[in-house]
Amino acid sequence: NDERMIFYLAMAMGAIVLGLQDRIVGTPKFDSMAFVNTHTAVGLLTAIYCLNVFGVNPAVFWRERNRGLNVLAYFQSSSNMNLVDLWMQCFLFTALYYLIRQIHIGFISYWIPFLLVSFAASGWGYAVSAWLPAQHGPFVVSLVVFVVCGLLGNPMNLAKFLAHPVLECGVSILSITRWSIPMSFLNQVEQTNPQPTPGTTEAQLLLLGKTSLTQGTWQQRHGYWWTGIYALVTYGAVLRLVAYIGLRFRNR
Repeated sequence: NDERMIFYLAMAMGAIVLGLQDRIVGTPKFDSMAFVNTHTAVGLLTAIYCLNVFGVNPAVFWRERNRGLNVLAYFQSSSNMNLVDLWMQCFLFTALYYLIRQIHIGFISYWIPFLLVSFAASGWGYAVSAWLPAQHGPFVVSLVVFVVCGLLGNPMNLAKFLAHPVLECGVSILSITRWSIPMSFLNQVEQTNPQPTPGTTEAQLLLLGKTSLTQGTWQQRHGYWWTGIYALVTYGAVLRLVAYIGLRFRNR
């Protein structure tokens, strides 16, 4: 339908604009700040799109719930069907950016962090739409995604957060990109082994990523890749539970 097409176009335009921008200005393909932009864009568009899953016609849902609708079955069917759109939108964004930037690693390993961002951010869309009035949804999820993706997971700030045990705990629980950006950055660095000229901007960006994204203790046992997968799957699952509770009990 037209509404879905708008979001597919938004995903495509976001990937094209960010890809061309990074290519024109010569941003290194391993630059962690480029991942901040792309992951935040996917998270923001996904969260806004998911507001419509449970935020449309809540009065009708409450009426049917009070007449015996199985809320768990309704939640599972709606959220699982929405996964198809999330998968396709995330694939569209990642594939376009991957082609424009001519990334020199396997697509699947490049795509997985984006999929996890989409899964985690969709939970915010579900939770906000289940608990708050529809008119407040876009503003709230935009603010939340900006904080949990663009601010808390920014490599410029992350080194300070991960150096302090209390701050590391907070950012590791709340931030999506605290996990997804190390997955993307370190995976690309390991596979391509960039060797920028010492003293150049590229060398400084590489050093920034390596020093800020490898700190902290939470990922030491299982490594950055599997810890990121566990963390973001859990993140999305917890937010889905919060959304289900809202559907089950709010405005009964």
